[in-house]
Amino acid sequence: MTKPREKTREELTAEIEDRKKKIRQFENREKMLRQKLSVEERKARNHRLCKRGGFMESLVPELIAMPDEEAKAFLRLALTSEPAQEFLKKRAEGGNAE
Repeated sequence: MTKPREKTREELTAEIEDRKKKIRQFENREKMLRQKLSVEERKARNHRLCKRGGFMESLVPELIAMPDEEAKAFLRLALTSEPAQEFLKKRAEGGNAE
């Protein structure tokens, strides 16, 4: 069995530089993927918020004409009511909230 030849200093330096370049490429790819994930998460959140806002407006059409502060006060009042709190408590316990 023959012993493999040892690499020269120049070959080792070139290999190190090549590996550093690959590391930078992988880091850039990771950064791009993280940005893409962030965009997708933001789109999903926006979709969910619009959908739920639409539900609220369909149930309480008066919300459409209300100023933001009044709508906020109405929703806070509705969600802190005893029936709403019971619903949330049952849901948190894993029971059927309906």
